[in-house]
Amino acid sequence: MNSNKQESLENNDNIAEKIKGYLKHWPFFALALVVSITVAYLYILYTVPEYKITSTLLIQDDEKGDGLLKGTAFSDLNMFRMSKTVDNEMEVLRSRDLIYKVLSKLGMDVELTKKDRFKDKILYGKNSPIKIIPYKLDNNTYSKEFKLSIDIKNDSMFSITDKDRESTYKFDELVTGKGYQFKVVKAPAFKTNYPKIDLRFKDLYVLSEYYSLGGITVLPVIKDANTVLITLYDPVPQRGMDILNELITAYNQENLDSKNITAKNTIAFIDKRLKYLISDLTGVEQDVERYKQMNRVTEINTDAQVNLQNSGNYDQQLASSRTQLDLINSVEDYLTQSDTRNEQVPNALGIRDGMLTNLTDKYNELLIEKQRLLRTNRAGNPLVVSVDEQLAALKQNILETLRNVRKGISLERGNLLAKSSKYESMIRNVPVIERGLLERSREQSVKQNLYHYLLQKREETALSLSATVPTSKVISKPAYQTNPAKPKTTLIYLSAILIGFILPVSVIYGRGRLNNKVNYISDIQIPSGMKVLGELTHKDDNNTIVVKKGSRTTISELFRYIRYNLKHLDDHGNSQVLLITSTTKGEGKTFFTTNLGITLSMVDKRVIILEFDLRKPDLLKGINLEQKKGITDYLENNNVDIDHLIRPSTVSPGLFVMGCGKIPQDPSELLMNPKLDELFAELRKRFDYVIVDTSPVGHVADAFSLAKYTDSSIYLIRYNYTDKDQLAVLEDISSTNKLKNMMLVFNDAKKDHKHAYSYGGYAYTGS
Repeated sequence: MNSNKQESLENNDNIAEKIKGYLKHWPFFALALVVSITVAYLYILYTVPEYKITSTLLIQDDEKGDGLLKGTAFSDLNMFRMSKTVDNEMEVLRSRDLIYKVLSKLGMDVELTKKDRFKDKILYGKNSPIKIIPYKLDNNTYSKEFKLSIDIKNDSMFSITDKDRESTYKFDELVTGKGYQFKVVKAPAFKTNYPKIDLRFKDLYVLSEYYSLGGITVLPVIKDANTVLITLYDPVPQRGMDILNELITAYNQENLDSKNITAKNTIAFIDKRLKYLISDLTGVEQDVERYKQMNRVTEINTDAQVNLQNSGNYDQQLASSRTQLDLINSVEDYLTQSDTRNEQVPNALGIRDGMLTNLTDKYNELLIEKQRLLRTNRAGNPLVVSVDEQLAALKQNILETLRNVRKGISLERGNLLAKSSKYESMIRNVPVIERGLLERSREQSVKQNLYHYLLQKREETALSLSATVPTSKVISKPAYQTNPAKPKTTLIYLSAILIGFILPVSVIYGRGRLNNKVNYISDIQIPSGMKVLGELTHKDDNNTIVVKKGSRTTISELFRYIRYNLKHLDDHGNSQVLLITSTTKGEGKTFFTTNLGITLSMVDKRVIILEFDLRKPDLLKGINLEQKKGITDYLENNNVDIDHLIRPSTVSPGLFVMGCGKIPQDPSELLMNPKLDELFAELRKRFDYVIVDTSPVGHVADAFSLAKYTDSSIYLIRYNYTDKDQLAVLEDISSTNKLKNMMLVFNDAKKDHKHAYSYGGYAYTGS
């Protein structure tokens, strides 16, 4: 639990330390803020403001595809339908060709400006004193370097400056130059004392590309809606509104033109089809006419009814003639029988012959007369004989008449049979004729219907040509916001302030990341259990001695603080022999050793400093002592006594030193000399503290060889000097215990590096 609290406190302290590291560069922050705000102000001052112009348009959405042909000739045919969606129409509104037409109509290839205080002012419409009518422009006139200056001289004259050449023209006179021809005419805002006007030409192709790719935005008001919002930014609000108005007009007109082209092509197609159809229809009608003439029919149903009726009539007449023949045969058989000579002849009512009827009536009358005579006279009576003769003659006449009538009825029956057969044949041929006529009539009907359909569609298409209703509806006319939309003043100033903070932070952070030196205690991973003994501030002078009796400087107090920590951080209660080392040369090891010795001696302690940096000794030089016999001489020569090597220092009464002596050829082997045991044993008896100044561990292993004679070790780390990568040796020393009871001292700290809380504290970050 205590470990977690300690880690939390250290994390908070590290954050505070980093914040303080940034705050110490406050002049840099102040300068960056001033510069960024100044740049923002100048940018706003010199930037031409742009206004936001918007318009809302309701577009006809026709996903089924009948909108384009609705009300035209073939709106009822799915094969001609074309889908029309809002997304497609948005692309049409953004199309480069449509925008090019709009810009060309508005004369956007010419831009007139005049100098204002800090920026150019665009002259357009009613605000322009002149109007340019271009006739010929080469590509060179579209370059940024090309510019003409126009100066109005008086009511009828003006001058044009092309580079260094000035020419004078009259208004409405053709101006000719290298790559250009145009006229200058007066505009509504014309006046003679007008400032100089700059003339530039714009490439409409490039300009339309700019508007198509983003200068004009077309977006739906809400998702899947038919209403779109058209937005444009322009320095001249009236020009922006004119562009949007003309864009909407051109869009509607293009749709109308497309519809009219479709209608005109449809009429031409229909006329062509009608021409061929009339010829086909005439041929079919003539074929039907010939077929009816050949088959002698007018209306097949009526003719069939008539033929059936006539056939029935002839059948009745045939039956009547058959009956009459049978009657004739019966009468004839009756007359030829001998037993019927005195009987009356039956009346042949079914035989339609007047002579036969008269003869029969006379014969029956004479027969009655005979029978009356026979009642009073004998058969031989002349009167009776005369009647018999008359009766015989009448019978012969009746038989002859019957033969004639039979012959007539037979002839009539033959005619009736022929006519009946004819009508029977006609009745039997009715289905065949009807089928042939139906085939021809069907073709005729199809062509007639197609003819009538095309005529109707031609009239409908002709009517649609007169319709001028646009396919879109303007919900909100183009209008501009009274306050400029660009540059966004508030956003620019906020961005400038943000950049004023971010830029210094980035520079400081980047410099810190690129700097591999130790800047703060938090920059290194202190192994678990290793103690921070203290921190020393930077000294401005070159004096080695900074601790003096009665001195109250910051650095002298920090050495006293280290002396206090040294006593209380000793886990074993005895830190008599102290080993001082560092990573590399120049980290203040000798400086620390000297002043630590002075600090310890100031409390009535006997202290001796051993100069065991046998390779580059400079301890004695720092306290103004010359090098005489020293440690090397003691180890190499058995006749050298310790008493001859111990020398009092000149900086503190209780401080003594033992110099290196001559520099040995093999320092590492010399430190393995067994006389070191005797040396340290003797020094422990004579002094309260023995401080061993050794070589840096980053280069040689001398300090490790001496570690066994010491009680504690102090490792010097210098801010802005010691490399972080070299401090990896700390973990190795801690894990292998190569140096006893190791403590850290951070040297050369600026004022913002002091951390009183770390003095004597334990670091657990390595666990």
